[in-house]
Amino acid sequence: MHIYEWKNKYDVGVDAIDVEHKNLLTCINKLITAQTLDKSMILKLADEVSLYAKFHFLSEENLMCLTHYPDITKHSQCHVLLLNHLAVKRRYLEETTNGLQDYVNFLVKWFIDHTQTIDKELGLYLKNYKPIPNSPEHVIQQLSMKKN
Repeated sequence: MHIYEWKNKYDVGVDAIDVEHKNLLTCINKLITAQTLDKSMILKLADEVSLYAKFHFLSEENLMCLTHYPDITKHSQCHVLLLNHLAVKRRYLEETTNGLQDYVNFLVKWFIDHTQTIDKELGLYLKNYKPIPNSPEHVIQQLSMKKN
């Protein structure tokens, strides 16, 4: 397995989301480099991926909620499906000696597909969202869209 480098095509144009996506990719890469470690460490790294994904999804869904995103239900369902798949694959990883490749392949494919489709749609919506000035939504938008 090889390390996955961040590519500009993964950007969704919303700094808060892009930073979290980069962190998620870092978690995935830690798991990839763990193939020579003992199973207990691999499982801890798999748990880190799942927990970070849960955090990221909550963060994304809060942005969707605050900005009245019309496809929040569909997008949130995708998050639930991924977390369910990760739980199943984590159990398989625990029970076998060769499940890491399957786990990582699934996760990377999902990451690339999700960021390039459904998250791009969200990014476009958030970039075009016009909240009432000085509203909580406006403050959140200013914080999440800021580029360093």
